Amino acid sequence: MHFPDSYFEDEVRCGFYIDSQMKACFATQLKVLLEIDRICQKYNIQYFAEWGTLLGTVRHGGFIPWDDDMDIGMKRIDYERFLKIAPKELPEGYKILNYENQEHYWDVMARVVNADFIDVSPEFLDQNYNNPIASGIDIFPRDYVSNDKGEEEIQREMVELVKTVADTNGKGNLNEEELEYWLTYIEEVTKQKIDRKGNIKNQLYKILCSLYALYSEEESDRIALMAQYLDCGASVYPKECYADTIRMPFDMITIPVPVGYDTVLKLKYGDYMKNVRKGGGHDYPYYEKQISYLKTNGTEFPHYEYPKDLKKRVKNPTFRENLNTKLNLLGQIHEKLELLMQYGQQELLLKLLQEAQNMAVNIGESIEKKVGEGTEAGTEAVKCLEQYCELVFELYAALSQNAISDGSEVRTIMDQALGFVREAVDAIHFKKEIVFMPYRANQWQAIESVWKAACADENCDVKVVPISYFYKRRLGAAVSERHYDGNDFPDYVPIIPYEQYSLENNHPDQIYIQSPQDQWNHMLTVDSNYYSPILWKNTEELIYIPWFKIDEMNPEDERALKSRKHFVLKPGVVNADKVIVQSEGMKQSYVDCLTEWAGEDTRSIWEEKILGLGSPLDDVELELPERPAEWGNKKVLLYHVSGNGLMEHKEKMLHKMQNTMEVFTEQADKLQIIWLQDAQMKQRLESRIPEVFHQYEELLEQWQQKPWICIKQAEEEEEAVQLADAFYGDAGKSAQLMKQESKPVMLQNVEV
Repeated sequence: MHFPDSYFEDEVRCGFYIDSQMKACFATQLKVLLEIDRICQKYNIQYFAEWGTLLGTVRHGGFIPWDDDMDIGMKRIDYERFLKIAPKELPEGYKILNYENQEHYWDVMARVVNADFIDVSPEFLDQNYNNPIASGIDIFPRDYVSNDKGEEEIQREMVELVKTVADTNGKGNLNEEELEYWLTYIEEVTKQKIDRKGNIKNQLYKILCSLYALYSEEESDRIALMAQYLDCGASVYPKECYADTIRMPFDMITIPVPVGYDTVLKLKYGDYMKNVRKGGGHDYPYYEKQISYLKTNGTEFPHYEYPKDLKKRVKNPTFRENLNTKLNLLGQIHEKLELLMQYGQQELLLKLLQEAQNMAVNIGESIEKKVGEGTEAGTEAVKCLEQYCELVFELYAALSQNAISDGSEVRTIMDQALGFVREAVDAIHFKKEIVFMPYRANQWQAIESVWKAACADENCDVKVVPISYFYKRRLGAAVSERHYDGNDFPDYVPIIPYEQYSLENNHPDQIYIQSPQDQWNHMLTVDSNYYSPILWKNTEELIYIPWFKIDEMNPEDERALKSRKHFVLKPGVVNADKVIVQSEGMKQSYVDCLTEWAGEDTRSIWEEKILGLGSPLDDVELELPERPAEWGNKKVLLYHVSGNGLMEHKEKMLHKMQNTMEVFTEQADKLQIIWLQDAQMKQRLESRIPEVFHQYEELLEQWQQKPWICIKQAEEEEEAVQLADAFYGDAGKSAQLMKQESKPVMLQNVEV
């Protein structure tokens, strides 16, 4: 599966920061899923999104931003078929883990993985998007629940007994007599023979699974993940919810979901459109266990560490200090010239004159680079330097012919010319030079208002110098071709190509950056000539402003607290003289995170440099699509009915839609309706319930003629969300996008 390099960049979804390592894990899981999908389609095996993957599909159109794994489910008959077929069909290196083929794997679900463990071989990294982490998909079998409560209780008791004997014996807590008693009892009840010379625990788990699958579809009205249901009363669902599947978008692919996903999600999560991010951080991210295992066994993944010698750093001289140093060197050359003339060292004398001329030319070029060639500020100084060079040339010609012998006279003439240069240089008023060094054009908005404020100050000389970047290959052992976004910035932003800007020569007063990562990002690195320690040395003030805004940190949101290390514990934050973050609360989060990492004695450093002044993103005025004039001042309501809603509720949903349209009609003088169509409505309905689909089309034909209804297709969803003032309809991604825009959302109830 191909992903563009940009897919692997850090991003913010729903106010949550997702780092590039996690994006690479997303990609590898999708690749594993596609292998499962290929096999299932080839052999007509039904599967469907499960747990958080189902919720992410419906609510986000992909991964839940704070989730990190993928789960799918299968009915027992499909599950067993898949376990038999898949080992011969999966690519080399892939494995199925379950209790039958994996030592110490005691669970009643299976997992398809692309490797046993972390693999840093070039071949593996090339095939898995630079991701060395072993990734996989959990597969949960679903079974039917007895309609008889008494039978269900007997089933539960037998499951508990078999599992207890299996696990207790596995720990060696049963003597031979006790074990034999229980094995005989289990054989009598289940009518299944247990080989005493074989792997007893394995056989007991097979019996356990047969107990979960005790009832057939014909004998039951409900379906569940039996291990959870019998153990702790987890959700059970009408079997009609899983009678069919429909495919829905999931990141860059589509994935099947149960046709009754709305009912499933309501029973499982209640108000599933409410984002819940508390807890669950102990297993996040899932690859942390693999990395921790390596560390425990003496192998540590490369990572950024706090530089202990931070206070010993020294900035390079300012531009004016460099000029004065060079002018002083010219004075020293004059002194040496006088001595050489006294001793008759003509050859050395002529070389020294050439050196003086080169130094003067260098000073002139430095000034022109700093203030711009031909600008008023440096004209007089450059003119004096040119006169100085002419004098040196004349002296060179005279000394070559031995026409001058008085070294004191030569020094006096040159010192006088240098004096004019010094006066002209001292008279130059250098504006405060501020340089913005972004790297991604699509992040410019997050710093633009600061740039505009700097440009408005007539005492500032403002430059925008985008730097280049690379995508990493093989964990950074190789990189992509150079990328440069300089041509992609807005036309009103004057760009200086980085090759034409001398950082060392100019030594600007301030440099603003947007990336704190330097080389310490899993997938992307900026040009090493612009790593933050180098920038810090070559400016009086290095200022980092994040390109993103996220939700404020909640002490109970363990996953968000873990994710912050990917943007806080970075060299740009450590090396910057100032870090401007979105709020005082975010400042405190940065300070706490950095202090925990670098030591309590560093707290004052972070408290001083990190400023909660707000994000420039707050200043951005979004360019909203223009509403048609005929809409007037009406409130705009986004209305959406999912194809699934029709599949699940059929005529009842059609009736609900008709009633809704009649209510809209009553408010037509106040409301403009945007009716957003489902992306796969026709594919979902036409072959399965064509009569419902045709009735839907008739309803659509009837109402789309109304001037107060505007039909938008699925690909126009983003525009529809921007145009709308509020939402009404089925739960799903559209409703989620409206919530993210802080617009009112009302979910319809087909029963009302």
